[in-house]
Amino acid sequence: MKKNFKRIIGSVLSFALVLGVFSGCSTEEENDDQLAAIQKSGKIVVAVEGTYPPFTYHDTDSNELIGLDIEIAQAIGEKLGVEVEFVEGAWDTLLAGVQSGRFDTVINAVTATDERKETLDFSDPYLYIPREIIVKGDNDEIKSADDLDGKVIATNATNVIIPYAEEHGATLAGIDTSGEAVDLILSGRADFTCFTPLVLKSYLDAHPDADLKVAYVIPGFTDPVAIPIRKGEDRLREAINEALNEMREDGTLSAICVKYAEYDYTNKAEE
Repeated sequence: MKKNFKRIIGSVLSFALVLGVFSGCSTEEENDDQLAAIQKSGKIVVAVEGTYPPFTYHDTDSNELIGLDIEIAQAIGEKLGVEVEFVEGAWDTLLAGVQSGRFDTVINAVTATDERKETLDFSDPYLYIPREIIVKGDNDEIKSADDLDGKVIATNATNVIIPYAEEHGATLAGIDTSGEAVDLILSGRADFTCFTPLVLKSYLDAHPDADLKVAYVIPGFTDPVAIPIRKGEDRLREAINEALNEMREDGTLSAICVKYAEYDYTNKAEE
């Protein structure tokens, strides 16, 4: 009788263990789905610089976090039915934070490069932005890529323009913000930087007397700006793409871009 009782108890425990294993697997799969986790928490954590106008920056009067990408993120959050929690950090740490799971995404003028696609998935592009070489007002030495040999570019260490600059013989002077890049150029410690028209306009709006000019627009170099997420999070990527498509169709995307850039960069230029 005791042996039968032990046998019955053992069978029940074994069955319970099996159920627990399968139940645990189901829970783990749910936890591994980033979209489900975002919806369950009621918020999406978006990393930004907060120092990169017109994309993410602080209003000078209220100190409120504002910008083109701030409004894009808020609109996406609304489409997903969740709040947006912004976390500010240095640019060079943001993408790594997505990979490690500290943030759900970065919405901060992120270019979807082939190198970045090796470690992250991306939404469809929502902006297509050209790049300009910026120099001091009296600099007549730089007029094309052929003139970059031996010159110094002021930019951050992960800027997508670095391979282009190095290919043409330029060396790097590392900075963290657009303002620092301009300071290096005006002081003669660097020869040029690379801005998008949006960044240059924003800087000149705030510093109308800055002695800067566009040396040339880089031919064929357009940034496809997109939203990075962790590899394999297909449901989240599809949900973000759906939100972006709705914003494109109802005019929200264009309206936000024109508000901050005075030009609609939401459509790919015809080649």
